[in-house]
Amino acid sequence: MNTFKKISLFSVIFSMLFLVSCEDDSSDPATSGTLNITINVTNPEAWPSEGTVFCSLDKSWPPSGAPYKSVVLQSSQVQNGQISLVFDNLDFDTYKLLSISWLDPNDQNPATNQSVWGTHSGSAFENGQFVFYANATPFSFDANSSELSLVINATISTN
Repeated sequence: MNTFKKISLFSVIFSMLFLVSCEDDSSDPATSGTLNITINVTNPEAWPSEGTVFCSLDKSWPPSGAPYKSVVLQSSQVQNGQISLVFDNLDFDTYKLLSISWLDPNDQNPATNQSVWGTHSGSAFENGQFVFYANATPFSFDANSSELSLVINATISTN
């Protein structure tokens, strides 16, 4: 076999090996979580003209500082009574509460200036006792469960 044929054959074989080794492996395990959030707003016409509305994700509840992740919401995001959000790149961890709340600009007391409009689970009261969402069901992200969808049913209240 002449030199040209040997080089051509070697080039074809090398090219095939290179292309096979570059195959995209889509089965790589996830390294962070994604939370798809749907917020059902029962009375969007009552959205306050003052103050800030937040959607927050907390790792501890009651909170011991700033939320793990938080985003400011605007009334313009409400479409047909719903807001859709995505929180991505979340730590593989357990989360205690996903909530929507309003920060009252006229109340300077940090113990009373935020009204919770809704959470992914739990309630403010249980069996007549004030539990302030301590009964919410925690949720987790890990390599086997890296995507989750949650719904918050929110009622706007500025009282």
